[in-house]
Amino acid sequence: MSSKRNTNSNKKSNTFINSLINSLSLSLRPLDTNKYKMIIDNIDQPFLFVNLSSGNIIDTNLLCLKLLEYSRSEILSITIEQLIDNQNKNSINSLTTDIQPGTRKLWKTVPIRTRSGNIRNFNIRSIVDAHNKTIMLLILEEVFQKEKINPYLELSKLTTLMQFPDDDSVIKSASICKTFLGSDEVSIYKVGKTPGFKLLTSSNNDNLLPKYVDATDNAISTTTYSWKNGDITKSIFSQVARQNGFEHVIVQPLGDKNSCTGLFIAMFKDKEIDTDISIKISIIAKLLNSLLELGGHWKSAAIHSNEIETLEQNWQTLMATTVDGIISINTEGVISRANELSGVLLGYDVNEMTTMQLSDVLIASPPVVDTIHKHLNENKNYSSPSITLIRRDGQEINVFLRSVPIYDNENNLSGGLIAINDNSAQQAMKAKTQHLEQRALLGDLSAIFAHEIRNPLNGISTGLQYLQMQLQHKDPLQETVESILEEAVRINRLLEDILLIVKPTELKIEGISIKDCLNSIAERWRERLSSRNISINIEHVANTPLVLADQIQIEQVATNLISNAMHAMEPDGGAITISIQPLSQEITEMRGDHVSINIADTGPGMTQEVVDRIFDPFYTTKQSGTGLGLAIAQRIITAHRGTITVQSWPTVGTIFTIILPAAT
Repeated sequence: MSSKRNTNSNKKSNTFINSLINSLSLSLRPLDTNKYKMIIDNIDQPFLFVNLSSGNIIDTNLLCLKLLEYSRSEILSITIEQLIDNQNKNSINSLTTDIQPGTRKLWKTVPIRTRSGNIRNFNIRSIVDAHNKTIMLLILEEVFQKEKINPYLELSKLTTLMQFPDDDSVIKSASICKTFLGSDEVSIYKVGKTPGFKLLTSSNNDNLLPKYVDATDNAISTTTYSWKNGDITKSIFSQVARQNGFEHVIVQPLGDKNSCTGLFIAMFKDKEIDTDISIKISIIAKLLNSLLELGGHWKSAAIHSNEIETLEQNWQTLMATTVDGIISINTEGVISRANELSGVLLGYDVNEMTTMQLSDVLIASPPVVDTIHKHLNENKNYSSPSITLIRRDGQEINVFLRSVPIYDNENNLSGGLIAINDNSAQQAMKAKTQHLEQRALLGDLSAIFAHEIRNPLNGISTGLQYLQMQLQHKDPLQETVESILEEAVRINRLLEDILLIVKPTELKIEGISIKDCLNSIAERWRERLSSRNISINIEHVANTPLVLADQIQIEQVATNLISNAMHAMEPDGGAITISIQPLSQEITEMRGDHVSINIADTGPGMTQEVVDRIFDPFYTTKQSGTGLGLAIAQRIITAHRGTITVQSWPTVGTIFTIILPAAT
């Protein structure tokens, strides 16, 4: 579809260009109007208008000026022969001789010298006006050699480091940046504890640059520092460069516009610092800045995530016991955590109980602490008959005790949970405590991802988008940059999914037609599915009632299930069938009437092992998946007071069943 669009665009451009040639040939000069200039400057191909009789360049567009590094007045003062490298002048001179009106020619790999003296290779297409053979149009298409493209491919390695940053990510990035720039030395510094910057890594590891640079160094600023041989050595970096035979040094600050939190140093022995190098360094700065931030924040987020996961497991265990007072102990029997109700039951302040021995607060008749320890050490649960606890004030209460072992991330015994149930069941306090605990934990995680991880991704996208703006429409690098940008988007999508898991689901409940909703989604997907040899059909029972739902949220669930079905059936194709039918209260054994939605596919199906874990967060069978889509879907449906289940048969297919309350 894209190539068709480009072809049409080229046809329109060629038609317009022919009109321009004819107009120019009548006057032998550019049309001196703002409208004309605006139009030619927006043509997405670099070109030159040449007077055949003199060889003078009589007009061009902005894209060509950028490529050749000339101003408009400068390029209009020279001839085409002055642009062409000497070895190809004879060939180009033939453009002005032995040529017929209306003819077109192609010259491949013509070296053209830019204003700065650099040689850039172009394929040149010529078009001569068909009337009086006075104006020739030269269309330039730059030839990208393999050695020029390969450095840009290094950017994909940086985005890979950003997906899973670790302690070595910055060290690995140095060699990548060196290859990308074609530099002779690359070093990265990070702000230290004292005013100054500490060397993190160097591409050559030869201790060329100092390990620490004082913050008063003249190169340290929020703007780029540049030095070339012959300039005054105002910085330790330029001093080192001069001593070791470097011709150019660039010190690029890392951080934001208000503060410098790091330094990127690139040193060159024989390469000029042109616009291309400057753009590359700007991109590297954004990527490195994001990598440094991601490394710290991702590590912090991982620690918090593990802590939250452990606490959540403990809390789920608590819920399973259906008791009120909770005490957590380590393997030595020391109390590490207790809820308020356990303190009320035993007559202690919760803060006071922490660090006390369980045997000092859990005094029972008959004694029970030794029995609890025995069961924990044997990795067994324990449930006591009704026993009498003696409170701190001497009063007696009859309770049931239960204990369960708890484990760390390596599945080693780390202690136990003791539940105290006094049969008075203060469920309100338990529910409140649970809600507040979970809310605090999930809020912490949400803040980490929302403010500390997602924000640096904007720097990545900005850098990549800036690079896209510098490339031609048909430039081979466009595909490479687009691929890297997609990786950044994928990371951002992962974070968005995580936020959907941890933040409360806000619903706008109203009566909606589930048939119309799913029909709309199916139509949006039909073309994409058809291109993959997948059909989609909707079946519904007449007079199916409206459902009480948030349409946007339900569309998200349906879209996720259709997308999963599509990927499951690739590349062989298949069919997706969506069926809708009403369900009575008697059938569902649920309060009120409901509507059932089945989304079935003819894919390869899933094993029972996969089915059992399909709704677990971060569980996925796809290499590129986040493992959060179905967890989010389940959260949404549960928030609607509905259910979502799955049935699957290997080699046969899969059916997801959603049941939502009807609007009665």
